[in-house]
Amino acid sequence: MVAAEKLCGDFVAWAQREPSIAALVLIGSQSRPASDAAPADRFSDWDFQVVSSRPALFADRAWARTAGLPEPIAYAVRIGRLGHTGKVTAVFPAGDLDLVLLPSGALRAARWAFRLGLGPRLARTKPALTDLSLVLSGGMRVLKGGAAWEQFFHRILREVPPARVDDAEVARLAEGFVVDYLSTRQKIERGEFLAAQRWLHVQLAETNFRLMHELQRRRGSASYPDARRIESLYEPAERAAVSVATLPERAALMRALEHSAATCRELVAALIGTAWRWPEGLASRLRRE
Repeated sequence: MVAAEKLCGDFVAWAQREPSIAALVLIGSQSRPASDAAPADRFSDWDFQVVSSRPALFADRAWARTAGLPEPIAYAVRIGRLGHTGKVTAVFPAGDLDLVLLPSGALRAARWAFRLGLGPRLARTKPALTDLSLVLSGGMRVLKGGAAWEQFFHRILREVPPARVDDAEVARLAEGFVVDYLSTRQKIERGEFLAAQRWLHVQLAETNFRLMHELQRRRGSASYPDARRIESLYEPAERAAVSVATLPERAALMRALEHSAATCRELVAALIGTAWRWPEGLASRLRRE
């Protein structure tokens, strides 16, 4: 852990000196106290929001040498999980850095909008601000930027609610689940067992994870996106409900599929009651096939 902390310290020291970086925010488990429901552990990486006038600086690993960091074992530049910002993951011998790159020009304009009281209105047209509110809500420490940037990030937390799954979206997710359920059934019947196994994990499980996450939040229980920390935060029955365990074999796939479908129906009912129901005509459609 000491080596990982030194890696983080060396990166932060370089970011403090680098003029193109206007603000640096530590987020995620490393920013949360040890008493939190999901504190950092020895596997936790270091997550940063990097407000920069030169996001292209991170297009390759050359900056790591300039920063005095070791040569990365692996270096990936991708779109972040929420889909609106670029993200860099650098894997080092001592630990990992996850850097979400935020253009300073756009954020400076957003700062002015908040000062004028237009922040919430701006957020309705800029999904990236809603995304930022979501990640900051998991914990943050402003390490560079001074009072102006720190006040801005705290205003985002206060004035921009993180995106939630409202009742209409729950129904849309349920409809999409039915479509993917039918597609998975057809793959199984066709003998495309690996494709069906993939669809179970990629599509159906993802929908149930989102629904369960929203249900936990509505109950006021601790929960994190992307099925994070489920093992430590959820009750055994809740963990079992969203689990997918199957071999690429017909009988096992069918059991897993029906288990996922039952979970979806239960989650939707818990969230929106009878406002959405499993389609009555689906059974007859399946009998015809």
